[in-house]
Amino acid sequence: MRYQAKVTATANEAGKQLAPEIRAAAKEALRRLCDNPFLGKRLREELQGFWTYRFNRYRIIYTIDVEKKWLIIQSIGHRRDIYERFNQLLLDR
Repeated sequence: MRYQAKVTATANEAGKQLAPEIRAAAKEALRRLCDNPFLGKRLREELQGFWTYRFNRYRIIYTIDVEKKWLIIQSIGHRRDIYERFNQLLLDR
């Protein structure tokens, strides 16, 4: 059964800042993830409980709600700094 993507406000804002061609690639990556959210890799250490999926030089950080069949998109960004920015966001909460 296909999962439904839920996008957080943080991820939505990050997505708006992407170039149009990267945004299109991100949408395609989300379609693949909705078909199989376990394509990504589990994150470890301070980001334990989150998953990451790579496309081009970008990453999508997400969580999976198996019971509700939801794919909850937490953040999206360039591989260079997405993990540091997302970790800082978690610390600031």
